[in-house]
Amino acid sequence: MLWVADRDGFCTYVSEEWRAFTGQTLGEASDRGWADAVHPDDRNVVVMGFLEACRCQTEFILHYRLRRHDGIYVWALGAASPSFTPLTHDFLGFLGTVSCYDDPNIPLTAKAELGSFKPWQASLGASSPTKLDIIADYLIHAKILSEHHAPAVADAIERALNEAKTAQKAQIDAANASLKKQ
Repeated sequence: MLWVADRDGFCTYVSEEWRAFTGQTLGEASDRGWADAVHPDDRNVVVMGFLEACRCQTEFILHYRLRRHDGIYVWALGAASPSFTPLTHDFLGFLGTVSCYDDPNIPLTAKAELGSFKPWQASLGASSPTKLDIIADYLIHAKILSEHHAPAVADAIERALNEAKTAQKAQIDAANASLKKQ
């Protein structure tokens, strides 16, 4: 599931996957509405961790229980990297993902880990962002601008963000498969 938040930590986009999984509409998930889908016992840890990541403009990982559309809570792993304008490096917000998992052998507790998610370093072993990461940064910037200044192109940008996500996942999967062979 893919999401975008602006520089102030307000959610501006959640993918169709998020909407189908949680049952939230884009309007319900916008701003800080996404937190309504987080388990009440985990909500404070998750929201405070997210807001601190916004303040520090740093990557993060969140472990928490997320409510499915049927009301059942499952464990989720949310991770995001900050996005900056390509030329001026102004902080734009975050591009993040959420994945659900269920492993009864792992004792789970809600927690926030700041400065711990470096997608291109963790998955590809590189010290700088890939071209796809740079493309995603441009798309996030375009998404934020389009919402206020050119809503007519928002759907096209959303499709491009989903394509970038798919390409990034394929790149990460290929890198992980290569590492497993070594």
